[in-house]
Amino acid sequence: MKINIINEGTKYGLICGLTAVLVMFGSWAAGLNTFTSVQFYSTFIPYMIIIILLGGFQLRKQNEGFLSFAESLKFNFMAYVVAAIIIAVATYLLYNIIDKELTVKSGQIALEKTRAFMEKMGSKEEDIEKALASSAESMKETGIKKILLGTGIGLIWDFCKAMLMALVIKKERKFED
Repeated sequence: MKINIINEGTKYGLICGLTAVLVMFGSWAAGLNTFTSVQFYSTFIPYMIIIILLGGFQLRKQNEGFLSFAESLKFNFMAYVVAAIIIAVATYLLYNIIDKELTVKSGQIALEKTRAFMEKMGSKEEDIEKALASSAESMKETGIKKILLGTGIGLIWDFCKAMLMALVIKKERKFED
């Protein structure tokens, strides 16, 4: 039986996207400091990679133990696209409808943490002020344009990850002469 790669990618994309939304809204409900910390650290925790890899291996198993690079890439990237759309919508809702002051409030905490880090590293005061001024300018609002740009750039990075993961998941059929 032939597996529907798009449906499976959509399913695992939903799992990844809903997990990210749960983490985002859960950390927001826990408080501003928790929210900013979780948003920072969640970029380094590869939970989506793990979920998609497990799904890819399961897909390969269901496909008689074989999955081409192209099929694997299609599955991986579809999962990332679905997750990105869910996350973009949830981000817009959180920052623009539910908590309109979140961008400013979380930006202030991020600037304070940046200042503390730069002081700890021994940066000059003028360098700190310059870095904080440029960061503060970008933290004024989280509008649809900024969310779409971030999602687009994120999808480029996600495609690169999807290609690497496809190399891990793929198992081609060997043809004998």
